[in-house]
Amino acid sequence: MQNTVPSKQVLLKTFLTGLRRRNITNKGMTLLERKRAIKFSADLAMASVRKEAKWSNALMADLSRKFQRKTVLPSKHRHVVIKGNKVSTHKRGARRRCAAKATAIAKCIIRKREQVLRRLVPGGKCMDECTLLDETLDYLQLLKAQVDVMRLLVKALE
Repeated sequence: MQNTVPSKQVLLKTFLTGLRRRNITNKGMTLLERKRAIKFSADLAMASVRKEAKWSNALMADLSRKFQRKTVLPSKHRHVVIKGNKVSTHKRGARRRCAAKATAIAKCIIRKREQVLRRLVPGGKCMDECTLLDETLDYLQLLKAQVDVMRLLVKALE
């Protein structure tokens, strides 16, 4: 994403079009419905600006699934455990123990941070490390552009 000015213009235009289509000015909308409409429009605008990026395709697929279901289902990565009269949830999978050596600790920290990054970037679970870093940089640049566009909108509406 070399030139961010046209991207910001396209992002703003697509975002406003999405807001109009979602009828954001409807007085009967609740605050939660408005929040979801704004988030949906912002995500759709981001994904439409960078159509060739893998994170963009993953975000579009996720948005289409959420739009078809109209509700967000809880994550399938949680496991419910009933102990006596208490019900608790925890993530599936055993925790890995790292050896006390410095290199093993460093590898463990890098692995954990990579897992966090994979969860943050749309479609990150299906990428190798190099692609993940490239897509993350691209995604962060567009997130910054999105924040700039929304700040511009807030200033214009004040």
